[in-house]
Amino acid sequence: MGKIEKEGGIGRPRKYGTAAAFRRAVEGYFRSITRTVNVKDTDTGLALLNDDLEPVRVPEYIVPPSFTDMLLWLGISKKTWCNYANGDNADIAWVCDRAKARIEAYLERELMTRQKGVQGIIFNLSSNYAWKEKREIEVGTETRKALAAGGMTMEEKMELIRAAAAEAGEDGQDED
Repeated sequence: MGKIEKEGGIGRPRKYGTAAAFRRAVEGYFRSITRTVNVKDTDTGLALLNDDLEPVRVPEYIVPPSFTDMLLWLGISKKTWCNYANGDNADIAWVCDRAKARIEAYLERELMTRQKGVQGIIFNLSSNYAWKEKREIEVGTETRKALAAGGMTMEEKMELIRAAAAEAGEDGQDED
C-alpha cells in the first residue's frame, strides 16, 4: 500500500497519506458507533453457538451507520470520497467499497427485521445502492386476449396494460 499522491499533482495533499491510514480512519468510524455482541437464545438467554461451537457474534450499532456521518467523521467531502473510490489506488477503492457494503448490510438487515417504518430504508437502498423495486400486474383473461390479438401497436398495448392496472386498483387484483 503505497503513498497517495495529490490528485493531478496540484492542490493540497490528500488528508490520508496512505491507504492504511485511510482504512484505519474508516474502521475508526465504525468502531465508534458499533459494539459486537453475542446472539442470545430468546427463551434461555444463553449465547447461541455456531456449528464450530463458538458463540455467534454480530455487530450492534449504537448509532445507525450513515454515509454522511462517516464523511463528517473522516473530515472529507463527498467529492473527495468519490475521488478516493474511483481513483487509481485499488487499496483505497477497496476500503471505499467495503465501507459502503457495511452500511448497505446494515440497511438490508433493518429492512428484513424492522416491523414498520421501512420507507426511508427502501428509498436509501434504491437511491444509493442500485436496488430496484419490481412490480407485477396480473391481467385478466379479456386483457390477455386483447394483447394477443394482432394489429395493435405497442402504444395501444401499453395503454391497455395501464388501463388494466388502473382497474386493478391498490390490491393488484384484476376483476375480469
